[in-house]
Amino acid sequence: MLMRTLALLPALLFPAALVAQAPAPALSLGDRVKAERPAVDKLMADLHYPEALKRAESLLPPTKPAFDKTNNQTLVQSAVAYMDLCQAYRMAVETADAAGSWEKALEYAKTAKALSAESYAAIKDPFSQTMVYYTQAEARAKQVLEENDARIKDLKGKSVLDAGERQELDLALSEEKELVEDAKWVKFFQTYLDVIKRESESYDPLVKVMEEKLKGEADQVADYKAGKGDKLKWVEAVVSSPAYLEAQGDKAGKARFLYRLAVLDPESRKVQQQLDVLFGRVSAAPAKPAKPVKKGKKG
Repeated sequence: MLMRTLALLPALLFPAALVAQAPAPALSLGDRVKAERPAVDKLMADLHYPEALKRAESLLPPTKPAFDKTNNQTLVQSAVAYMDLCQAYRMAVETADAAGSWEKALEYAKTAKALSAESYAAIKDPFSQTMVYYTQAEARAKQVLEENDARIKDLKGKSVLDAGERQELDLALSEEKELVEDAKWVKFFQTYLDVIKRESESYDPLVKVMEEKLKGEADQVADYKAGKGDKLKWVEAVVSSPAYLEAQGDKAGKARFLYRLAVLDPESRKVQQQLDVLFGRVSAAPAKPAKPVKKGKKG
């Protein structure tokens, strides 16, 4: 049992001396996401959404890692790697949405959902079986301790033990340790199952939100009769109407709105001008003076 338990321990639990002798591992994707998060958050706070998206996308690997199902240790390692990958995609969803790249945001949300679902499917049966094993082992250890409770108390109460008694007590102490270890590993594997299941379900709302935003926009374009469903004509009409921009609320809302229009029509000078005005790169065009009212001729 002890060897099986040690085989499952994460690397952080190994003796510090052994870790010190080993070469420093390369930063994991999870470490890189954590390292990049402050810079991405700063860009988001400053409303530099396209730049934030580029930084988030730079973390996405060209191909997903293979999920290693060799044993429980490799399953844990792969599950952690997939959780890190999903977090990278979550950041890409957030930044793509803000940058107006809604199609990308939907794609990334779907990818994260699929990855987390794949991870959960891979660990569900083996981890459940492992939990059954440890649960049964825990029950056996508990039964042994309960059946020998009086004898164990007697042995623990003695100040001097002969060789046979010492062996009895050592066996009892081993069972007590077994009970604690078994309970710990049941909790360990159950936690992974719970966390990854919740992770896989957490992307459903993101997918739904992006699908609804794209559908709502498509409906607006389709309903714009003057443009007959032409996105570019719809962008031109929308950006030319101050009421649309004002309806977006604060500066962040307006930036998101204009960035979306810029994605739909990257060549629109009016969209770029509105972005320049919003960020203070140029001054807003002065309002045209009202035409003077012509006075009627005197009779």
